[in-house]
Amino acid sequence: MNIYILIWVALSVFLLGFWFWSNWVLYKQKQSWKLYARKRKLRYRSGRIFDSPELSGTFQDFEVLCFTAQHDAEDGRPGRSLTSIEVTLHSSLPVSGAIASGGMVKLVEELHFQAEFRPETPGWDNSYIVRSRDSAVMKAYLTDRRAQALVKLMKIKNAWIILFFTGGRGLLRIDTPDPLHDPKQLDDIVKKMVEAAKVLELEKGETNRLNAVVGRDIERGGERVLPSVIETPEKIFEEPIGLSLEDD
Repeated sequence: MNIYILIWVALSVFLLGFWFWSNWVLYKQKQSWKLYARKRKLRYRSGRIFDSPELSGTFQDFEVLCFTAQHDAEDGRPGRSLTSIEVTLHSSLPVSGAIASGGMVKLVEELHFQAEFRPETPGWDNSYIVRSRDSAVMKAYLTDRRAQALVKLMKIKNAWIILFFTGGRGLLRIDTPDPLHDPKQLDDIVKKMVEAAKVLELEKGETNRLNAVVGRDIERGGERVLPSVIETPEKIFEEPIGLSLEDD
């Protein structure tokens, strides 16, 4: 048999097998997410036959959104699909800022926040990033307890984490290559996200305390200026928040 025919047959079998495997994973994910939505009283959207499912609704008083995000590679390679879970906070910082790990770090770097610092929290990795429009506000906000809550999420295998504040809104998000087609595993991740969100919320009276330090650590050309949030695009919170993510 011609070698080219053998190569074509082998390639066809591989592609066909990959197609069946991908759709089997998608089928299991849809069945599991549908079951989980029924258990937690969330909204479930199956989409078209080859579309990934989506969950949304309230879990322990937090708005939760689960979906599949497409991540484009910088070098033209085919994009990858990651499972994303977003938890919307009830409070926000008085200035824009973000804390991130993994592939979310590049996203934060592209936002051009000028103030960066590294917490002295045990377990904090140098690859993580904390940037904002005002480091005094972020330092006052990012207590050791909050940093530990984020580190716990960032240590999840292959997980990308981002905590984002802008335009009076706060959002915590995790991206993982795991399709989470086990309802128990999905429930475990959502619970961890919500428990972290509870810690990351501003406490009573904290907004006033943070407003009191606004402007202390912002400098441009030797002049101290008040922070602005206008450089952060509001469309970043479109559904799903509109984060344009890159492979690292």
